[in-house]
Amino acid sequence: MKKALLLLVLPLLSVVMYAQSAFEGTINVYYTNEKSSTVACEIKVKGSEVYIKQNENGNPKYDRFVINLATRELFTISARDKRVIIKYHLDSLLAYYSTNKLKEGFELKPAVSFTVTDKTKKENGWELVKYTGENDQRKGTVWVGQTAAPINQLIPFLRLLGNWNDAEGNFKGQVIEADISNKQSKKDTRIIVSVTTEPVAKEMFILPKTYLQKDFAKLMDEMRTSKDLKTIIQTFAEF
Repeated sequence: MKKALLLLVLPLLSVVMYAQSAFEGTINVYYTNEKSSTVACEIKVKGSEVYIKQNENGNPKYDRFVINLATRELFTISARDKRVIIKYHLDSLLAYYSTNKLKEGFELKPAVSFTVTDKTKKENGWELVKYTGENDQRKGTVWVGQTAAPINQLIPFLRLLGNWNDAEGNFKGQVIEADISNKQSKKDTRIIVSVTTEPVAKEMFILPKTYLQKDFAKLMDEMRTSKDLKTIIQTFAEF
């Protein structure tokens, strides 16, 4: 009986995983921070390959970013005057920034916990479900929709880039809208996401061959016990 159930479940899991990995299209994220400045980025996705470019109020050090969600490789492509590509292991970089507090306010997991409600709404073609959350510092509302776009998987890195707020959790779907209020500063932040299914050229994910490439994934592994690693990452990454 158990074997028969397993044979039934495995194909279903394969379909779900394929649907997630097979997404192809564009995600636009608009984040309005506590200074009322909007940071906008365009994300191109083709299966496990991801291209991120901040088009408004982004980090001037970088032209774009390329991520492979399957291998967890992150490539930062510098502004064109520097012509440098640095390779990181995405999860290791995020954990290192959080553990060593290299960016003020950045934590691997935000402290606000969100709970689903029975509230729904239709907006811009989305059927959205409302989540709410609150702690001593913040309270927020998140609207979640159903899409195969890997929005939630990219949230930690988007927060590191200053392109997302504390709207993160075990949502049954992908974050489409989010409003977070800071109880101390009395200021709000807002996330708006749009998703378009469309063909994406493979060339979007090709790294410039004329750029100098540095493997910081290997470096971070080799120097994980060194006191100098923190200074090196702060100096080169500058997120």
